[in-house]
Amino acid sequence: MIALILSLVLHVHPGECINAALDSARGVYAAKGERTTILIEPGTYQEELTIDVPGLKLKGTSRKQPAKITWYYGHGYQYRSMGGTINYGGSRTRRWNASVLVTAPDFYAENIIFENSFNLYVSEKEAQDSLYEVQRDKVQSTKEKGKGKVMPVRPKEVGSTIVSTKAYRERAAAISFTETARNAHLKNCQAIGKQDVLYGDQGASIWWEGGVLSGGVDFIFGAMTLCVDRATIIANITDEKGDKCYISAGRSGGDQEPNPDPSLKGRGMLFYKCHIQSPVAGQVWLARPWRWWGETVWAYTTWDEGVLNPEAWNTGLIKKRDDFNPENPCPYSYEYKSQDGSAGRPKWVSVLRKPILPDGTRLTPKAWLGR
Repeated sequence: MIALILSLVLHVHPGECINAALDSARGVYAAKGERTTILIEPGTYQEELTIDVPGLKLKGTSRKQPAKITWYYGHGYQYRSMGGTINYGGSRTRRWNASVLVTAPDFYAENIIFENSFNLYVSEKEAQDSLYEVQRDKVQSTKEKGKGKVMPVRPKEVGSTIVSTKAYRERAAAISFTETARNAHLKNCQAIGKQDVLYGDQGASIWWEGGVLSGGVDFIFGAMTLCVDRATIIANITDEKGDKCYISAGRSGGDQEPNPDPSLKGRGMLFYKCHIQSPVAGQVWLARPWRWWGETVWAYTTWDEGVLNPEAWNTGLIKKRDDFNPENPCPYSYEYKSQDGSAGRPKWVSVLRKPILPDGTRLTPKAWLGR
């Protein structure tokens, strides 16, 4: 007997709610095991989504005009619409306040913009919301007491971009994946934000094919297995003093040191045939590992002239840790066939002669993801 996987198709138009379609998808999956495709017409959908239905597909109906899903929660501010949820980010809430949180396996998205407006502009929904008196929580940047910063008062004017400046900037993900979000595939999509834009737990596996990733500080981060395949990467920074872009911050294996057998912990991040753009010259770094065992590989990378800082790799997130080794701080850092031949890189970055890692893994999307 051949099992048939049934598929339900729903259609969302501007002014309608994607969450209503998600509710229907949950119902039919619970009742019949039926998988759902949600077709979304061009427009802006100000909604916070949780993708908890296995095999769900979100497909924008136009590649030239992708549907935008956007929300505005960010670290350090407690909006009344959150109810009793404490806005800390990380595993305690929505994995860095993600506009879209994926918790189910086999998620597919195409022609969708995932955005968190928190570090970009004041949205209509945010302007209509209000903050508790404790709105300006002290955000701890280190483990030492008293070393955090007090967040400034958010403006209420719709469209205000003052929130994109460094004083306001904090963690605010556009899309995050939990440990149960296996075999995700996003094609011709965009993720847009400033700091901590795309996150994944250990156990998540994500194929980001084509499209655009735009952000600034450590904006692709986490312990997930990730392949960014032939995407355009845009440094969302300005000439404001100290505004820099660290594209990736990996900690493959989570908070535990790596197992010698990569198959037991999953891989880290592979950036394959990507192109980097920036409005500011020399202020872009390929990686700033989150843990010393964070595995990051950049293969066949190109960029606009002058964009990349010659050093291109940074130890800023680990140099104050007790296990910091200045001689070989991040041994799982690799480049292959970079535009500049990897000239000027730190000595601890391995410049490969062949598209194969020391453990024999070939640098291709399918080999990386095991698909």
